Amino acid sequence: MMRLGNDDESEDIMAEEHKTGISEEEAAEEAKKYSRKVSEDDVADMVGKEDKMKGFFKNVEVLKKYWDDVCDIFELLRDRVTGRYTETPWSTIAALTGALLYVLTPLDVIPDFIPIAGFIDDAAVIAVVLKLSGGDLARYRAWRKEQENTVDVG
Repeated sequence: MMRLGNDDESEDIMAEEHKTGISEEEAAEEAKKYSRKVSEDDVADMVGKEDKMKGFFKNVEVLKKYWDDVCDIFELLRDRVTGRYTETPWSTIAALTGALLYVLTPLDVIPDFIPIAGFIDDAAVIAVVLKLSGGDLARYRAWRKEQENTVDVG
């Protein structure tokens, strides 16, 4: 499974997506459009849709490569909603939530009901958002690892 952080992999993904009909710029524009509409309630609602979303990423071939990232995104969103971790800027939370909302939307740039191609634009939007929010997601992963290694001696 792919974890964000390797620019060559991100570029390869976007090159693949571009060949099939959506450019990185179009994907970025779609991501912006969805992230502008996100509210704190949307973040909480998305956490409630975790199982459904993970089903997409586990079962749709073009989305499988993002499995590890999506699992971490849901951990981040859950920790945001519960107040356990609030260091991630709102712009990143909104972008990640917006990208997941985009995947849920069946009638987007390439409608999801079109066999094989229907999820290509979804993968492109996820790839762009991961590329743009990678530093924040990496900081969250480091924080979470630190929390797991901290033993409460109280």
